[in-house]
Amino acid sequence: MSRAMIESPELDRPQAISPVRRRKGTQSGTAAAHALAFCCALSAAVPLSARADGTLNPYVDAQVEHDSNVFRVPNSQTILLSSGDPTLADTDEKYIAGVDGTYMWSQQKLTAVFEGRHSTYNHYKDLDHNEYLADVDLTWKLTHLFDGSFEVRQERVMAPFVLGNSSRLTINVDRNAAAKVNFNVSPDWRLDVGGYYHKLNSPLQNFPDFVERDIGSHAGLSYVGIANLTYGIAFDHIDGRFENAQGVGPFVQNGSQLKLNYAVGTLTTLNAAVGYSKRDQAGAAGNISAFTGELGYTRQLTGKTSVNVHVTRAVNSYVAAGGSEIDTTAAAQVYWQATYKIAVTANYAYTHSTFIGQVIPGSITNGRVDRSPYASLRITYQPIQRLQFRAYLTKQSRTSNVELFNYSATIYGIDAKLTFR
Repeated sequence: MSRAMIESPELDRPQAISPVRRRKGTQSGTAAAHALAFCCALSAAVPLSARADGTLNPYVDAQVEHDSNVFRVPNSQTILLSSGDPTLADTDEKYIAGVDGTYMWSQQKLTAVFEGRHSTYNHYKDLDHNEYLADVDLTWKLTHLFDGSFEVRQERVMAPFVLGNSSRLTINVDRNAAAKVNFNVSPDWRLDVGGYYHKLNSPLQNFPDFVERDIGSHAGLSYVGIANLTYGIAFDHIDGRFENAQGVGPFVQNGSQLKLNYAVGTLTTLNAAVGYSKRDQAGAAGNISAFTGELGYTRQLTGKTSVNVHVTRAVNSYVAAGGSEIDTTAAAQVYWQATYKIAVTANYAYTHSTFIGQVIPGSITNGRVDRSPYASLRITYQPIQRLQFRAYLTKQSRTSNVELFNYSATIYGIDAKLTFR
């Protein structure tokens, strides 16, 4: 997993940062062709008499946001030295036009989201940019024995300044393709296997063609013979490499976990996992190994209120240095449906990160430790079915033993979304 995906953890963020990650167009076209062929083969297996149903929802969204520390730097002197302007804060406007849809036939479900975005900044006009998202996901079931999913996703998004790898606008292009197949070996045992391909074009300040590329595989066996309880074991393997940066070698990561999920009635769920991950990277990156796992608790307190608490520990990639890190995160969310028109969501998260490996020239990782708290409050108001307003306030910061990476930021904004359906 990329550092860009987990730098500022939360359960619900107002403005999303890119989710999963040369021959331009060739690989994207190949993935699309494979997806189309897979969908056609699956359609052929479904009886023609199967009932089909679909929805299509176009929408537009307008957002105004103020950020007290756009570049995530310690102080105004730092940004003055790198850009010649001491201004820390800025207000931006984002406009989104998109469409999402669902198509169901028999036991198959196809969902898709396509959107284009345009962002403009009041002070730092050179940060104005365009983004897009395309995501297609198919969940399928063939008899009672087999089911699974297949998803392709591509997103163009501004690289987060929180990585500290640039004080200028850089654009990431994140491509993902993932497939999963579940096989009910018997009424009590379930086997799941899957794989994914991830390519992240992430320009760095001195390496404009920098790329992270991962190919991963997964296998798990679960016992489902006890009501409300599932437990089992899972294995994961990743072959990855960082391209177009001096001295950055490939890596291999292997991990295993014991997993458990338990539902207490319909109101409470518990999930837990404990495991071990080992990552070997060529060159000066340094090898890393650690105990990993997760612990989650979800509770529906009342008909209007729910709480979600989650703790994770994982070995991830730190894209800005081409190295590795160990991230331990504790997060909590409270959701309150105050009325049928008003909802309130509060989030808090805290991440402790330890960095391994000195790889890309100019990066700082060896011995670096970061602590990153994050808190947010969001209020959603939906006066009619097609129209939704949202106001939010976010406070995030980072304290590092490397002073250059300290920062504090307050972000607040409001947006309005209109759906045509």
